[in-house]
Amino acid sequence: MSMVQQAVEVSAPLHTVYEQLAAFENYPRFMSGVQEVTPLGSDRTHWIMEVDGKRREFDAQITERSLDKRVSWSTMEGPLLAETITLRPMGETKTQVVAQLEADIAFLMPSGRHGQASLIKRLKADLTTFKSLVESGALGGASAKQLVGRANTRPSPVAVAARIRNRPPHPGAGWGTSAAERSNVDIASAPGGHGRNDLDDMLAPGRRVAKAGPMISGGSAGSARMGGRTTPKDTWGDGMINEEDRGSA
Repeated sequence: MSMVQQAVEVSAPLHTVYEQLAAFENYPRFMSGVQEVTPLGSDRTHWIMEVDGKRREFDAQITERSLDKRVSWSTMEGPLLAETITLRPMGETKTQVVAQLEADIAFLMPSGRHGQASLIKRLKADLTTFKSLVESGALGGASAKQLVGRANTRPSPVAVAARIRNRPPHPGAGWGTSAAERSNVDIASAPGGHGRNDLDDMLAPGRRVAKAGPMISGGSAGSARMGGRTTPKDTWGDGMINEEDRGSA
């Protein structure tokens, strides 16, 4: 009996790699000499292999299938052939696959002259083929390039924050009805506005609007001095726009 171990890094997410290894129907695509693997239920599979030009059949038991961690199987009778594959995440889009293969070399490679060295070479070739199939999407699912592309299209938290910060205000946002609310609005920069005189055009004829300014103690709008005292001019003078003045503005 000989036991060998090889590892490969696959450019695909952990769960994607696990799904392909847990589906034993995929094994003929990458495992040397395997022609067909058929699930029999109850964690059993039937294998058909070609060994030195001869057809070999046997049943195997799936001894472990730990989600995103490990897959193990072993022949149930006849020559020993067993494998344990362990998965290790190497980031979001890379996975290390470590395969440990135990085999009766006389059965698996009867004409092999270099014994264990030949078994190592064979296992390494199998893993390399598996890597290529997964990364190209040939075993099913998205290819490695598609998966990386999807990850790159996700906006970063910084981009999302900037988008929210630069979003135009909701129509009417900041447009209050009281003098106090109007005092916080820059009319010249309001949506659709070009200047303070444009506000007159939005009002019905005959109405008068006080200039934006802080509220005074009496509830009228104006430009109150410190201490709350105002003059008639402050309250009703230059701060008012008469209907007849609109034509000369």
